[in-house]
Amino acid sequence: MKKVAFYGRYSSVMQTEQSIEGQLHVCEQYAAANGLEIVRQYVDRATSGKTDNRPQFQQMISDSERGLFEGILVYKLDRFARNRYDSFIYKHKLKEQGIRVISATEPLSDTPEGIIFEALIEGMDEYYSAELGRKMKRGKKESVLKGRFIGKLPPFGYKVVNHRLAVDELTAPIAQDIFRRYANGEKQNQILTDLNRRGIHNAAGRPWNKVNMTMMFKNRIYIGIYSVADYGEVECPAIIEKEVFDMVQKKKEESVHRARANKTDFDYILTGHMTCAQCGASVCGASMQKGKYHYYQCHKHCGNRLRAEELHERVKRALAEYLTEEKMQELAHGAYEVYVKEQTVDERPLLEKELNDIEKQLQNAVQAILDGFANDALKDKMNALEARRDELRVLIEDAPAPMPKLTYEMFLAMLQLIVDKAAETDDLTKLLNTVVNRIIIDDQDVVICINLTDEDNEPPMEQIKFRVKDKSVYCPTWI
Repeated sequence: MKKVAFYGRYSSVMQTEQSIEGQLHVCEQYAAANGLEIVRQYVDRATSGKTDNRPQFQQMISDSERGLFEGILVYKLDRFARNRYDSFIYKHKLKEQGIRVISATEPLSDTPEGIIFEALIEGMDEYYSAELGRKMKRGKKESVLKGRFIGKLPPFGYKVVNHRLAVDELTAPIAQDIFRRYANGEKQNQILTDLNRRGIHNAAGRPWNKVNMTMMFKNRIYIGIYSVADYGEVECPAIIEKEVFDMVQKKKEESVHRARANKTDFDYILTGHMTCAQCGASVCGASMQKGKYHYYQCHKHCGNRLRAEELHERVKRALAEYLTEEKMQELAHGAYEVYVKEQTVDERPLLEKELNDIEKQLQNAVQAILDGFANDALKDKMNALEARRDELRVLIEDAPAPMPKLTYEMFLAMLQLIVDKAAETDDLTKLLNTVVNRIIIDDQDVVICINLTDEDNEPPMEQIKFRVKDKSVYCPTWI
């Protein structure tokens, strides 16, 4: 039996633990029906899926490296992540360890065509999250302008009293000391190492790191300005002198400039998509002579190394020649077939009908008791009905909404939009994520595996092949 971890999340403080129970109930049923064993559970409560800054989520990703489970089971894909970038990054990282993310209510296909379909589903989840955010802006803006703190946790050095920021007498002096030490020239790493050694935790109750200390240094709350993007700003208690705050900003800017001077800005757009033909390891970007030359090479140093700029152009050219109107239609049709096959049924009408029937039976049972027909059998039946009623209410609350009615033309239009954007902006990221399954390289050949099944090939996908030293592109050459 395959061992999996359950990951559950609800995003709003208005939701309750029942939401998690409902997610777990559905996932347990799915696991039992598909030969899976849930060996660990990770739950983030009142936490947004738009960010990967979720304690239990990060713990799960960390545990995945220890081989504790072979898959991650979620109630719905948007529980894992609503952010398209985070979803791709973490799924790729898990995939390298042989771990797959499984949705109990959106049983996506493992076929190459299923990847295109999944990209659409995740895109829709991200759109929904953005749309929901727009609807919430008005209420949040009013709260900010009234001086109310709308964040989840107050910054280090503050506490929330009656929904407003107030100085925390215990941690404010420590915050002041942190700012003064950095303004006086002490290194950031030295400060956070000292804090962690002394057991002083950040605002979230966890050890300090460079990211949360940098965010602290940028936060204008410390000089008495509480602002939220698009919502406005109001005054709040200040605990850092403006001169000290400005000195910290100057030193941070100097630090950024030093880091940029030693860092290449080259975008290795194929990283995460490439594997080595000799050993199967991932192929990553690398630079030489302080970023003057850029390459892709096997991270196990098999000797395969290709010039990045040239490979980018060859891959762009190959995809442009491959994606004819006929091929676009074939890709869209493949994704649409997965959609038709794997649509989820709207469970709510059946659940609501059963709930209505149970409530009627309970009313009849109560009336029977009032009429003097009470007995142990009737009481046992009422207890069973009440238990099922409570279970149904949870299932209805968490029942997945039916998928929107999509057409083949919508799939085709989406693919066309992605292709057009890649051509206009020279950004292949979305095109690679949707169309390309993987790119396999050695010192002679580059093989681009496309998300269309061809069982005569190994790997079993349509493939574009071209020779590294041959400037012509064979599109497509089947191997």
